[in-house]
Amino acid sequence: MTQALATRFDNLQDLCIARLRDCVDPATGRFGRQIRDGVWAPTLGTESLTSSAICLIGLSRAGIDPRAVVAEPAALCRHLARRVQEEGYPGGLGLVLWANSALQAAAPLTLLAEAGCDASDLEAVVPRITTMELAWLVSGLLHADLPALRPACAAALRALEGRLGRETLVFRHAAAEAPLAHRLRGRIANFADQVYPLQALAFAAIALGDPVRRALAERCASHLVAAQGPLGQWWWHHDASTGAVAERFPVYSVHQHSMAPMALRALAVAGGTNHAAAAARSRAWLQGNELGIDMVEPSTGIIWRSIEREEGALAHRLRHARMLLGLRTGAGEAPRFRLNREMRPYEWGWLLYASAIEGGSAPAGHIV
Repeated sequence: MTQALATRFDNLQDLCIARLRDCVDPATGRFGRQIRDGVWAPTLGTESLTSSAICLIGLSRAGIDPRAVVAEPAALCRHLARRVQEEGYPGGLGLVLWANSALQAAAPLTLLAEAGCDASDLEAVVPRITTMELAWLVSGLLHADLPALRPACAAALRALEGRLGRETLVFRHAAAEAPLAHRLRGRIANFADQVYPLQALAFAAIALGDPVRRALAERCASHLVAAQGPLGQWWWHHDASTGAVAERFPVYSVHQHSMAPMALRALAVAGGTNHAAAAARSRAWLQGNELGIDMVEPSTGIIWRSIEREEGALAHRLRHARMLLGLRTGAGEAPRFRLNREMRPYEWGWLLYASAIEGGSAPAGHIV
């Protein structure tokens, strides 16, 4: 990160903490509030579970006592484990394990029991979850660093690698055994399905001293960086069967300021290539983008969620259907754009994490 960008993100830290306090839902204690259409509103679906875990990770890695934001961070972590079972969302388990390691809140097996499973159950979870969620599981198990969980971690790593097209270097969205909704778009994966596996492979290279995983992470990172847009954009959908970008937009701010830079940084820490220039281009998009606006509101700590196509719902559905069918989606046209005035809790969480890992060694509970 350039000194100017580092200073800019450091200056946002106090505002991040203030906004994360705003994100806490007093009824649940979770990070269950977000900005939608420019105003505060509840998060949707499983967002409060995953965002809460990410926010705890980010606060911890930034050296901020999570009690500055939530009253009982360890209790929240155990609550999140119970919610994994109650909400029937095993995809969130990896993030909860990772947050538990960051906080050193509970013994990992105790946390798994809170989620209604044990080490022997984890392999059965793997085929049902998306590649993003599988990468979270690998990262969570690596952070847990428990002998009893090593067989499950090894199996999850093998499954993750099995979803990678070795010729295309693009991860599929889901396995053949996944629920129908995920199978239907199995080969069309989003950016999260690429960047979280890259991060997980880098973590494996560090935690396991594994040069084979580092080499694989190197290849994946090189492919991802080669596909980066002219303004530093990380494109949204990728075709695992061809390796091509399937659909470029929306471009998401969190990908630009945190998710791609933190995965590339993990690779560098693992002894791989330092893609600092790609990360700098990524973050520069926040000011030099398709709309020519600054995505950051320095007075509030808000970074607007994305720049998306200006199109109606029917046009959007048709474009999505063409993408799933492998047809052209109008990549050569000159689209109109609009700003998505939204921000979710996890975006502040990853911003804290990604900024913190740029310098200094990892504290206890963190791999990077």
